[in-house]
Amino acid sequence: MHSMFTSTARISLPLLLLSSTAMADVAPADVWGDWRSYMEGFGYTVTGDETANGDTLYVNNLSFGMQMPEAEGSFAMTMDSLAFTQNADGSVSVVMPAVIPLTMNFTGDMPGAKPVEVALSYTQTAPAMTVSGTPDNLTYAYDAQSAALVLDALKIDGESFGAENAKMSFVLNGVSSVSTTKSGNLRDYQQKGQIQSASYDFLINNPEDPNVVSIKGTREAIAFEAAGKLPTALANAADMQAMMQAGLDIAATYTFGAGNQDLNVQEPNSGNVVMQSTSSGGDLSVEMSLAGLAYGGSQNNLAVSAQMPNLPFPVSFDMARAAFNLAMPVTKSDASQDFAFGFTMGDFTMADMIWGIFDPQGQMPRDPATIDLDLTGKAKLLFDLMDPEAAAAMGNAAPGELNAITINRLRVSAVGAEVSGTGDFTFDNADTTTYPGMPKPIGAVDLAASGLNGLIDTLVGMGFVPDQEAMGARMMLGLFTVPGSTPDTMTSRMEFNAEGHILANGQRIK
Repeated sequence: MHSMFTSTARISLPLLLLSSTAMADVAPADVWGDWRSYMEGFGYTVTGDETANGDTLYVNNLSFGMQMPEAEGSFAMTMDSLAFTQNADGSVSVVMPAVIPLTMNFTGDMPGAKPVEVALSYTQTAPAMTVSGTPDNLTYAYDAQSAALVLDALKIDGESFGAENAKMSFVLNGVSSVSTTKSGNLRDYQQKGQIQSASYDFLINNPEDPNVVSIKGTREAIAFEAAGKLPTALANAADMQAMMQAGLDIAATYTFGAGNQDLNVQEPNSGNVVMQSTSSGGDLSVEMSLAGLAYGGSQNNLAVSAQMPNLPFPVSFDMARAAFNLAMPVTKSDASQDFAFGFTMGDFTMADMIWGIFDPQGQMPRDPATIDLDLTGKAKLLFDLMDPEAAAAMGNAAPGELNAITINRLRVSAVGAEVSGTGDFTFDNADTTTYPGMPKPIGAVDLAASGLNGLIDTLVGMGFVPDQEAMGARMMLGLFTVPGSTPDTMTSRMEFNAEGHILANGQRIK
């Protein structure tokens, strides 16, 4: 995963320049120098033949290359020529070739790894880039009718694989963006843009594996914003820990409209899988710095249908909203740091055909189901998360200490019953004997429930739960809950005190 992330980051840097505008004079040499220093600051080797002709600076035989660490391989992007032309208004126009070839060579650092050679093409239709501002504060305005990244050739251990074995096509239409960079000890940047539509088409058919996987999809109305600070000079740009310690601080948000995806897995041994999904849109966000790492995302009106092996009918479900969020520390600290986790599966419904497998008489309520969880807390991280050597040195030791957790929101609603609650706990990490193997919790959780007795009655009527077990379940509910103000409702307060006792609604049960 680390290798994949860092390799993708290296590839994205030159593409960011291509898709990445305050008026004052800026010269062609200023723009080219900004490009060059930016790439070299991230560890790229930049070569090219510079020639001035009137108001235009030409850079011919241009190449960006990087030798990846730990014998992973190398990356290179080449252009026949790049032209920077001075405009009358003091700005600079950048003319790029219509097709930009990219090559990657992966030697691999694992025993038995085979060398891989990948050739890609980055193509643009009607691209236009204008740069304005001052040498230390440049604004790039970019537009293109379309831009595409396409796999041209793949070679593994010297053997070439054609389009019937491997295919990759990623196409963007109606691309526009405005990016501003300010030079200094750290490079400040801001970027905003939109893409009218995107499509992708992938195929993996490994001759040594009987499975064939194809993925196709489209997405409309993509918009993005990003801002942050980037280090200007690093010996190894793949070292994320060093990047953050040098001042890396990025935040980006993406929103997108309606889209669809088709997945087809041909599996001769166990059967094929065909899956289609659609959604009306959603969002994605990411933040990364020494202060922590945070991800979040959602999709609205998600609909999925699939044909699975050994099932004579399609499986389908819908969700009004699917969402997640995760925030966590990334650096070792003696002080507690914030973390958060959230998950939402809102208004989930299944096809009646699936319900019919276990409830053919329709005895269970088939109202939309919801799971909604929002947690925050504090923890100590005992190693630098982005440092592979520090992670390896931890061995089987606990990676951190849980100090506090707050249940801001908990709701589970399904088949006519609902449970909701909130809670707040601290943890004594010096005491792992009161509750063997875990730090002692101190705090309480408040719960409310409805429809549980009705659900038990339904399960008994369906034959899923014997009467004796149902009676035991009702006794447990009576032990841990008190009746609510309306029929078939109940509440419960579970307390964990400093003495190690557990109390249910004020009554000690441990």
